[in-house]
Amino acid sequence: MKNTVEFEEFSKNYINEHHNSKIEEALNFDENKKIIAQSLNLIIKENIEIVVQKFYNFNLNNARAMKYFVSKSEVDRLVEINKKYFPYLFSGPFDDAYYLEKIKIGYAHYMRNIPGNIYLASLGNLKLILNKLWSEKISEKDDIIEAQSITSDILFIEIYFTLNTYYSFAELNFQNERNRVNEILDHVQDGYFIINKNLEIGSAVSKSCFEIFSLDISGKKIDQVCIDLKMSKHDVIILCIKQYFENIFNIDSIFSMLPDIVEIFNGKTIKLKYTSILDKNKNPEKMIICAIDITEQIKIQQNIKDTYEKNLTLIQIIKHKNEFENFLKFISIKNILLLECADSKECKILLHEYKNEFSKFLLSKIASFINNLELELIEKEKIENFNAKDFFSISCCMISDMLKKFLEENYEVLGIST
Repeated sequence: MKNTVEFEEFSKNYINEHHNSKIEEALNFDENKKIIAQSLNLIIKENIEIVVQKFYNFNLNNARAMKYFVSKSEVDRLVEINKKYFPYLFSGPFDDAYYLEKIKIGYAHYMRNIPGNIYLASLGNLKLILNKLWSEKISEKDDIIEAQSITSDILFIEIYFTLNTYYSFAELNFQNERNRVNEILDHVQDGYFIINKNLEIGSAVSKSCFEIFSLDISGKKIDQVCIDLKMSKHDVIILCIKQYFENIFNIDSIFSMLPDIVEIFNGKTIKLKYTSILDKNKNPEKMIICAIDITEQIKIQQNIKDTYEKNLTLIQIIKHKNEFENFLKFISIKNILLLECADSKECKILLHEYKNEFSKFLLSKIASFINNLELELIEKEKIENFNAKDFFSISCCMISDMLKKFLEENYEVLGIST
């Protein structure tokens, strides 16, 4: 509804549906009253400064109203507008343009989310100010009563059009939001499915289930689906779902044990959300599962983590560049020992030194790789006729390749050639 064309179309339709003649007839706001109103307009004009001052003294001391005045310049702007608008309320002409101004105010209040009760309080204050003004400036009692009656009519018209407009826009916006939600649900990316007491998945599943799982899961047993998907932690999931329907354990306890992140056969990482549906006796009736494909988020998070760790590594090396270059010289010399493997014990010590040094410079991938080599070596040494020389030679080449790749990728930053 923020579009100007839409607003103009709404205004035109609204005036046709709520024509001013109907409200004027209901209030008996006839031509005679309009003439009297125009004479009251002259009194307001002559006393506009004091009217506006009293009006804003009230608003600026109203805590609920104050939060809608964003700044002093905003207040000053509104003061100047109302110096013209208050007389205009009584001057007319009482035509479509006059009523359109009220629709614009209602729309402005809707856009700024100013509640109707705030505006009602302001107009109630204006009514008190004007009624006091009539009693001070009009001598005849009957004329004062007439002026007060006309003031009530004019401010009622103001309220009628502005608040109706406000709530009409709110209703239209609500309908638009509801339509938007329905459209989203029709194209929802998350996969929703229901598990019944017999552990079968309901026949109605959201369209995205097939896209996520690459498998039609409707009408199938949940345990078979988990197996077909080669879902990680499927044994825990199946056990918890069975216990849920058996209603032996506390539901909150069961839900706390259900895995929320799993991997499936097509390489996707899936986040699972579980919702219970209970019967009138509060026994488990169904379970709703929402499956969300978070594969890309996981990749992004991993990339962020890798970038962060890489930056830490580069900073560490730059801070201790001389020491790192000495370490590279040390490796180039000691690699000969690993390649020749004259002494298996010495090579194991050397691997451990490598690991510690790589860890020191935050080269965690290489350090972890060497740690795995050490664990592998423990197992291989149990094998008869284990060829230690081949193991250390291959290990040396793999470590060197990893280090070379790192230096090549970061040459522009470190300026260290391979």
